[in-house]
Amino acid sequence: MKRLLLFLLLFPLACSAQHVFKTDFQNFWAMRDSVLVTADTAKQLNAINRLYIDKASDGLKAFMRNKEGLDRKWLNLIKVYPSFWDSLKMKTPLVDRAAEKLEKAITHFQVLYPELTPAQTYFLIGIRQQGGTVRGNLSLIGVEVVLTSPGITEDELVRMGIHEYVHTQQKRPDFQKINVLMSSIREGACDFLSFVITGIAINSAYMSYGLKHEQEVWLSFQKEMYTNQNDHWVSTGNNPSLPAPDLGYFVGYQICKAYYEKAADKKKAISELINLNYPDDSAVTGFLKQSGYKGH
Repeated sequence: MKRLLLFLLLFPLACSAQHVFKTDFQNFWAMRDSVLVTADTAKQLNAINRLYIDKASDGLKAFMRNKEGLDRKWLNLIKVYPSFWDSLKMKTPLVDRAAEKLEKAITHFQVLYPELTPAQTYFLIGIRQQGGTVRGNLSLIGVEVVLTSPGITEDELVRMGIHEYVHTQQKRPDFQKINVLMSSIREGACDFLSFVITGIAINSAYMSYGLKHEQEVWLSFQKEMYTNQNDHWVSTGNNPSLPAPDLGYFVGYQICKAYYEKAADKKKAISELINLNYPDDSAVTGFLKQSGYKGH
C-alpha cells in the first residue's frame, strides 16, 4: 500500500491524464449507419460531414489536413467495400481492449522515461492508405489498415501504438537528407523500446527473416547505409537484394538492442535512445560505434 501511495504521489499526471482516444473510430460507425439508411447522395455526404468530419478529434483533423474531397472518398469506400466494413466493425472489442492496455503502457513508459512529453494517440479510420503515423505530438493509428494484417492481436496493436508514441518523443530529422542508417536506427529505436516498455515481441516478416539471416542482411545493409535508398529498407518497399521488406527496422532494432545491453544504466540508455540527434550525421554514426553492433 505504501508503494502504491508513493507511486501516486510521484506520478499523478501519469495516472490522471488521458493519452488514448477512440472517438473517431466510434463516430465512424454511427456515420456509416446513417449513410446506409438512404440512397440519396446528398444526404449521405451530409451524414459523413455532420457525424464524422465535423466531430473530428485533433488526431482526425491532423489526418485530414491538406486532403481534399474526403467526404466523397469515404462515401465511395463505404459503398464499394461493404463486407470489409462489416468485418472491421466486428473487431471493435479488440480496439477497445487495446486502447485500455495502451493507456497503461504509456503510464509505464512515463515511469521508465520521466522526461516523457505530453502526446496523444488516436485510433481513427482513414481512407485505407496509412497505418501508423505521427503529426507533431499526435500519434495516429489508421485502424482500417492495421487491423487487416493477418493474425493481428490487441497486444500487437498496443505495441504498434507505443512504437508511434516513441516517434512523438524523438528529434525530427530532415527527411530530405535522411540516409538509410538514420532511418533504420530511428525506426529500430521505436521497435526496440516498444518491446522494452510492453514486453510484446514483434511478430513480423522482417524480424523472422533478419534473425535467421542476420549476417547476410548486415552485409547488404552496409553497402547502402550512407545512401538515401530508404525505400529498400524502411518504407515497405522491396529490397532488390533481399526477399523481405523493411529489414532496416530489424537492423535498427539490433543496433539499439546492442547499445541497451551494453549500458550499465538502463534508464539512461532509454533516454539516450529517445534523444539521439538524428539531424546530426556524426551523432548517428557515433551511436552505431558505441553500440558495438557487428564489431563497431
